[in-house]
Amino acid sequence: MPKNATKIEISWHTLWKLFVFALVVVAIYLARDVISVLFVSIVISLALDPLVTFLEERKIKRILGTAIVFFTGVAVVGLAVYFFLPVITIEASNFLKHLHEITYALFGIGLPNNLVDALVLGREKIFDFLASSSVSVTGALTSIFSTAIFVVATVLISFYLCVEKDGTDRFLKVLLPDVYEKPILKVFNRFKVKIRKWFSAQLLLSLIIGVVVAAGLWLLGVRYSVLLGLIAMIFEVVPVIGPLIVGAIAFLIAVSDSFALGVYTLVFFIIVQQFENHILTPAIIGKTMKVHPVVVIFALLAGGKIAGFVGIILAVPLAVLAQEVFNYLAEEKGNRQKFETPPPIG
Repeated sequence: MPKNATKIEISWHTLWKLFVFALVVVAIYLARDVISVLFVSIVISLALDPLVTFLEERKIKRILGTAIVFFTGVAVVGLAVYFFLPVITIEASNFLKHLHEITYALFGIGLPNNLVDALVLGREKIFDFLASSSVSVTGALTSIFSTAIFVVATVLISFYLCVEKDGTDRFLKVLLPDVYEKPILKVFNRFKVKIRKWFSAQLLLSLIIGVVVAAGLWLLGVRYSVLLGLIAMIFEVVPVIGPLIVGAIAFLIAVSDSFALGVYTLVFFIIVQQFENHILTPAIIGKTMKVHPVVVIFALLAGGKIAGFVGIILAVPLAVLAQEVFNYLAEEKGNRQKFETPPPIG
């Protein structure tokens, strides 16, 4: 052995730790769908808990208040689907056909023709598309069934977490080892405060932008204004990129009718963006609740790559959680350096 060689020894204890860690990582990856359901349930329960607590303070029992909040939420979603789904379905069908024609004319690419025909000619044609493509009908139905189970499970878990006061905190205390309980709960309490504020603020901001875009495009005479307003409401969660995508789509639809309408639509979106950046966002979200756009975009890309649509839904809560973890670690590092630094002499 050379004179200056460094000998590296790894004990069996260290190897077993690495092996167990690898097993935990693999288990988390395999159970990512279940973990996603749990995380979504926690976020929903944290968002709805202030409403349940408000009813509890008004002498309504917590279980009854939770039932009222959840029933009202399901009823609102159900009524919205019942009244708006037919309009949105018709608009979406025509919108996709129109967008396909525009993108094909401009860029030479578009949606598959058989998919466009299926959507335009009627919903019964979708099965013909599935039969004529590589998509399995059985696989599609299985996916729908699995999604329905996950949705029901998410609602039930959220309900049970809301029924008990501080239910999520108690749940984490049961799961966490004593050595990790204090720091994780400290981070979670910060996350809880921030995600509640962000959720309510982002919901209000998305609704306002969706209504303003739909109403403004309708007044301008742009086709598919209701659908574009819905898309704007959904894409509002994606900072910077979301509004640009919606504005680009609306411009393509408008300019296909007339160049002047395209210019008016572009000017309208610039005004909406300025109104949002300088008035709505500071008033509703504020500086203290804002999550860095780079963190959100990175979380959206990573979430979509790892878990698809569910990952996109979880992206912003995970970004908030990651930001709070990094803030906590930075504070702990600063505190350690403060105590380790010797006082100046003299």
